[in-house]
Amino acid sequence: MTDHDFPREYVALDLETTGFYPDSCRITEIGAVRVSDGAIVSRFQQLVNPLKPIPAQVTRLTGISDAMVADQPPLDEALPAFLAWLAAPAGALPVVGHNVGFDIRFLDHASRRVAGVPFACVDYDTMQISRALFPTQKRHRLVDLIQRFGIADTEEHRALSDAIQTHQCLEWMRGWVLDRSGLFADGFRFVPTPATDGTEALHQRLVCD
Repeated sequence: MTDHDFPREYVALDLETTGFYPDSCRITEIGAVRVSDGAIVSRFQQLVNPLKPIPAQVTRLTGISDAMVADQPPLDEALPAFLAWLAAPAGALPVVGHNVGFDIRFLDHASRRVAGVPFACVDYDTMQISRALFPTQKRHRLVDLIQRFGIADTEEHRALSDAIQTHQCLEWMRGWVLDRSGLFADGFRFVPTPATDGTEALHQRLVCD
């Protein structure tokens, strides 16, 4: 396996939400970075008014309060702007996220409601990649990866910051694999795997033969 098996052009994204379930919870922030050859070339960040109170535990975790989103656009306005940014300038790119299925389910539910179409994408999950590369490690949360890889000490639980840290984790793992490709990593490969949760995502899962 070489670094070329990892995507060279992609969008790393993260959402903050009011809860875990897209049919009953709402998006409160969208953050994303477009990456080319390891470098961030564009950023997107938008707070979203969920049009319902944000639970206190979510505010404690993310710092996003009702007052912060009161004057922000609702999802009906924020999502089309994000989808337009996502498609420009060269069309759809692979999506990278940490536990990315969570974000895709929210985006799919929102896109079907707002735009009338599913959120279709090819994705790479840094949590799944970490589990494949480091199976002896017990925890693979974003905070575990950034601390283990020496990227940062804390996870901010804000969408843009988490998207940037996710990008940094993918690039760190790309470099780690490249450094060891002659030793053992030739047995690793990405396998396209259709989603089974009703979304139109094609997961690129890292497996070891």
